[in-house]
Amino acid sequence: MILSDRDLRQQIKDGRLVIEPFDESAIQPSSIDLRCDNLFRVFANHRQPYIDPKKPVEDLTELVEASEEHPFILHPGEFVLASTREVVTLPNDLVARLEGKSSLGRIGLLIHSSLPGSEPVMLLHQGTMRPTPIEHIVRKKLQGSIAGFDPETFEIGYHEITGWYEGPADRIFEVVLASGRRVRVTAGHNLFTLDRDGRIAKVRTGELRPGMRVAVPRRIPDPSAAEPVIDILGLAPESAYDWLTIEGPSVARAFAEGWPDVSDALRLSGRKHVGFYRSRRRLPLSAARTIPGLCEGLNDDDRVGVRGSARTLPPRLAVDTELAWLLGLFVADGYRRRHHIVVSNTDEVILARAAAVFAALGFPVTHADGRSVTCSSVLLSSIFEWLGVGPGALGKRIPGIVFGWPRALLEAFFEGLIDGDGSRQDTRDSYWSSSDGLTGDVMMLAARLSRRASVCYRDRNGRPAYQVSIPHREHKLLTAVPLPDRLLVELRETTGMTQLDVSKAIGFRTGAGLNNLERSLQRDAVRLATLRRLHRFYAPRRETTEALPRLSRLVEGDLAWDEVREVRDTGTTEPIFDIEVRPGGHKIENFLAGHGGVLVSNTAGFVDAGWSGHLTLELSNVANLPIAIYPGMKIGQLCVFQMSSPAERPYSQTGKYQGQRGPTPSRIHMDFDEE
Repeated sequence: MILSDRDLRQQIKDGRLVIEPFDESAIQPSSIDLRCDNLFRVFANHRQPYIDPKKPVEDLTELVEASEEHPFILHPGEFVLASTREVVTLPNDLVARLEGKSSLGRIGLLIHSSLPGSEPVMLLHQGTMRPTPIEHIVRKKLQGSIAGFDPETFEIGYHEITGWYEGPADRIFEVVLASGRRVRVTAGHNLFTLDRDGRIAKVRTGELRPGMRVAVPRRIPDPSAAEPVIDILGLAPESAYDWLTIEGPSVARAFAEGWPDVSDALRLSGRKHVGFYRSRRRLPLSAARTIPGLCEGLNDDDRVGVRGSARTLPPRLAVDTELAWLLGLFVADGYRRRHHIVVSNTDEVILARAAAVFAALGFPVTHADGRSVTCSSVLLSSIFEWLGVGPGALGKRIPGIVFGWPRALLEAFFEGLIDGDGSRQDTRDSYWSSSDGLTGDVMMLAARLSRRASVCYRDRNGRPAYQVSIPHREHKLLTAVPLPDRLLVELRETTGMTQLDVSKAIGFRTGAGLNNLERSLQRDAVRLATLRRLHRFYAPRRETTEALPRLSRLVEGDLAWDEVREVRDTGTTEPIFDIEVRPGGHKIENFLAGHGGVLVSNTAGFVDAGWSGHLTLELSNVANLPIAIYPGMKIGQLCVFQMSSPAERPYSQTGKYQGQRGPTPSRIHMDFDEE
């Protein structure tokens, strides 16, 4: 829960929230304005050849003092550390979030920002996983988990959402990758790349350049082992309650044990012929929902139907490989009307299989002409609509629940998709579509299947035509890794071997190949196959133990690296949203979002419970002109959130930046000292 201006004043009055110095006018409707101090830390790049996270970096930066007469000038593309003039102190049950002033963001000065509301995030919620707009997650404060990677292992998993944040409007940029993936973010938001030591490095959108490589999923694991079902009543909108019916043992029991309540429910729903429903052990859903516990207690012996039809389905329809295949075929090559479903195809074997699946569900095909099959059913047609297959060819989508299915069902769905509007070759599978949204879904589906995918676009007489290519074997697609040259040097030197020795051992003809990698000559990436060969050579050697895990996660982890093609200013300004992911205090700080799936950061600017000190600001200039930063100017907004319970280990007990004064350089080396 975000604190309002009234609550902020009360917390300050009670001494629980401390802002020093404090100005009453700084309190806004749901935040507190903070000002910039007069000290800045600039990077002295000439002092060290590279940044080693294991060593203190105080001498990497130098303090610069600004004044009203001589403000600090931040040039385009530069990054600097600043700090708030105010000291902020939080109790053990409040956390905070620092965001840049939107008025400064509009001129290109950024602290941190996030995603516009419509960007989809892969959310695991109430047993199903689906792409969900981040605005929907934040505004409804949905409980659930997101797909994100562990920065220590590079493994993608599902991590509980622990906070939600809505910020002021900001300028939106679109990052377009070589595979066709894309994501809309603000210029200050981070994506991920690798540094030269093989460690994760954040890179701001405003600093991305064509050719840089950023993290995307190589594979996304199954979210759970539960058998997937289609919950028909859970999918049905309120507009369907009046013509959907339920019948079976649970309804018969309701009539026998609670006749007065059932009779009242029927009359309140506008039904006069109560005896008709009683004789058939049937109820309209609009009436059944008013009887406590009835709909929740339905089981596989009960049935859901449509008024006027004798054909029914269980309320929770189990998904097997044949139903998954049919749904994939329909997404690719089918359409629906209110009273029927049509699947078209030129292969009679495929049409016969589709007819058999319809029949197994209890809805035989009513028309077949060798080019299509038609199944007449209001119920099935409605279920397909509620699943979210989309209207028409341009709006087709993969139903969101599909992404949470286990691999065997995903394979069946993918088979149906290719049978419908794709092709199979010796080297790759291809899928064609005129729906932009569907191409992003197919690339996400490929990641769930541990397969690589890319998309290309053509204009066919004014109509969009997309081809998604999914190769069978590794070739070029998503197999280049940002070159960790210093890691390769470190590994070789621990063995005491020469470049020539290692080159011969892994199959290089001469030492020149390894020399080019270690010296980063005319390249900024290395093939995954080459890293595998090096990994097989170094893995048995005990002396490489400290550095080997960094190579192992590049080879065996769940991350791939996609090349930036373009960073495009959309010209729009939209409210932005972010989520916090800190399960058990472990910082995940990323989640899967965007068209096709791109890994983006979160929680920048987060202030832990128990914190006390100045707040260090990370300032970037993404404008085309220098920006003057004056001491005392309003630089950010502090939003304060109430925790569900006080922290067991507040930051005051564990934090390495507690009590910091002024802009403080990184102390990440302390993490290695603890290890």
